[in-house]
Amino acid sequence: MSNPDGSAVCIVYTADPLGDTTGGIDSIIRGVLQYAPPDIRMSVVGVTTDRQQRPVRRWTACSIAGRAFDFYPVVGIRNSTSQARIPVTLRFLAALGLRRPAINADVLEFHRIEPCLAFLKDPRPKTLVMHQNMEVIRNAESDIRWKHWPGLYFGLEDRLLPKFESVYCVREDAAKAYRDRYPELADRFSFTPTWVDTRLFSEPGVEQRRQQHRGIREEFGFSEDSFVLVTVGRLDKQKNPLRLLEAFRLLQERMPDARLVYVGEGVLRAPLEDKVKQLGLGPAVKLAGAKPPAQVSRYLQGADMFVLSSDYEGMPICVLEALASGLPVASTAVGEVPRVVKPGANGELAGELTADALASAIGRCRDRLESYVGAPAVASIREFTPATVLSPIYDNYRKLAGRAHRQTQGSAR
Repeated sequence: MSNPDGSAVCIVYTADPLGDTTGGIDSIIRGVLQYAPPDIRMSVVGVTTDRQQRPVRRWTACSIAGRAFDFYPVVGIRNSTSQARIPVTLRFLAALGLRRPAINADVLEFHRIEPCLAFLKDPRPKTLVMHQNMEVIRNAESDIRWKHWPGLYFGLEDRLLPKFESVYCVREDAAKAYRDRYPELADRFSFTPTWVDTRLFSEPGVEQRRQQHRGIREEFGFSEDSFVLVTVGRLDKQKNPLRLLEAFRLLQERMPDARLVYVGEGVLRAPLEDKVKQLGLGPAVKLAGAKPPAQVSRYLQGADMFVLSSDYEGMPICVLEALASGLPVASTAVGEVPRVVKPGANGELAGELTADALASAIGRCRDRLESYVGAPAVASIREFTPATVLSPIYDNYRKLAGRAHRQTQGSAR
């Protein structure tokens, strides 16, 4: 069904837009929903983390930041710290295969290719967002389960990618690799950076910064003069929180006032907690768990530096959120991070994927903190705002919806 007053788009992905997930893909989907223009009606087929408020297999009217959308969860999940024996994506796909909901939309958008299998016979135009360069699954150290069957995965891409009218890649090297691999489809692949919700993540005023500075230290029992590092993301192999902990240990002698806050949940929470105890770092290291975006914003406004220790990335939205908050960044040089974190301007990059190199980057960042904090950090994200990044995406929705309308009218004649 179409939207007579404009375009109707349904996002199909294992997300709960109203949950407390700190994952970048969920944040991106929330942004697409809340910034959608009035002529584009949005809906989501996803998963629920609250079966009472958002029941399974029922359309529910929801809103985010005042923007309405319809939500249909096909399965319920828990924000668990352990990896599910049956992947959520597989449960999601199976549920769609058993009973696919009636979707009132002109365009279908996917954020992984697998759910498209449930819509192979659906004639509506489809668009895809790829959040990673999937060549990473050829690395045995990857925590993506497809690493066990890379041939099967790339065979799936061969079958499904031609079904999409447009494919957005948040890594430029991924877009290029797809164009090289599928020259006949080259014009469908484009690099599209992630963006930051500048209404929520912004540099605070002097008094607000003072309040958030005091708040994060009181919450975690740190002294007023503590130097607080914060990281946001899943506690899994990709984010490598144990590397950050080792880097923090190496910094203790040089920075005895340093404190570290992890924001997020994941399969490595228990090993991380054990390592914190083993190293005797309990008073200096706190695991905050998953937090809603508004609380993440307060942490970023009250901290002194943001740190990312990942083995691989797309274009991590958490880095943009930190910079938008005026917070300098020390990070491993992965994915599109070097596009926004510039040594000598707003942060420092580790030369290698080691704890030593990350500790060195953190130390250099602190040494130059006064020249990085505030305006230099904020200036670096100006081209990654919703108004800049999302406009072409919404225009593409309109183009694809118009094509769907014309096809429907033509078949009705």
